[in-house]
Amino acid sequence: MNEMDLCMIETMLKKQDELNSAIMKEFGLTTISKEQIDLATLDEIGEFTHELKGDWCWWKKSQEPVNRNKVLEELADIFHFVLIYELFYGKRKYLDDSECYRESPHDYLPMAKMDIGFGLANALISILKLVDGRLMYLLALSEHLGFCLEEVYAAYMRKNAINMERLKNGY
Repeated sequence: MNEMDLCMIETMLKKQDELNSAIMKEFGLTTISKEQIDLATLDEIGEFTHELKGDWCWWKKSQEPVNRNKVLEELADIFHFVLIYELFYGKRKYLDDSECYRESPHDYLPMAKMDIGFGLANALISILKLVDGRLMYLLALSEHLGFCLEEVYAAYMRKNAINMERLKNGY
């Protein structure tokens, strides 16, 4: 992982931390449980797969074709909750100062490819099964699905700004 990639990841973590702090203050929370994060992530995975229905929904003649931009928007929502998990429970080995110990999405690419070999549903559920490495796995899976980090970063930043605005307006 190069320095630019690391900078984008650190920025996403920082923006998510700011959003979390604002939400937690608004709702008087001191923590968010793994179960809550997993359920929220699962919900967003459902929205993501809903946008892919044009590829797998065999029983509906009126199904819209897959819109890559909408898929990317939903992927950004999954990233929000994976980032929350990272902030509360992750070890963040990708921030390690030592190059030989620094984690990278490429470390997770073989696993993502193997999981997706058993189907996209299996690969997406694998996100929840990981105790550590969720973010790197999701980045690897995103790359395998054709979304580069720059696209994910831009979509995440757009949605993060929307979420901050929603919070300010009582969403």
